[in-house]
Amino acid sequence: MLMDMDCEYVLCGHSERRVVFHEEEDYINKKVRTVLDHNMKPILCIGESQFEYEKKLNKQVCAMQLAKDLDGVTAEEMKNVVIAYEPVWAIGTGLVATPEIAQDVHSFIRSWLVENFNEKVAAETRIQYGGSVTPESVDELMACPDIDGCLVGGASLIPEKFERIVGFRKAVAA
Repeated sequence: MLMDMDCEYVLCGHSERRVVFHEEEDYINKKVRTVLDHNMKPILCIGESQFEYEKKLNKQVCAMQLAKDLDGVTAEEMKNVVIAYEPVWAIGTGLVATPEIAQDVHSFIRSWLVENFNEKVAAETRIQYGGSVTPESVDELMACPDIDGCLVGGASLIPEKFERIVGFRKAVAA
């Protein structure tokens, strides 16, 4: 059905599906594999809960999700994979990951890609930020060197907010 609609990108591992539908890593890995096998591009969503963040487990959680969700994906196939870091604790809660927090995790993800694939894959993989992006936060987020774009949720439903996010002004990185 998605192919019939000419879909190019498919979300895999979105936090709400992980929580509400109890999608586990092996299931998410099968989705990623299926999307790639059907010549579409997965947007792999990863991220930690508030409890995991408070226990400083965010990088360990992301590393585990990356390892399991990308199991069997080749370096060549990674050119079709987008990774979206979604700190679950910052989605719809009013809590915000600072640009420094987001950059730290994005940098970690890029280093994980170097270790598990290679420098080329790490440099070329698009890593998006998806933790309640707002018109007020987008400029500083997009100034971070390892944030390549934003996965926008609720703000995309309000035309004025979405227009401002899409038209971000690159700020000086913190």
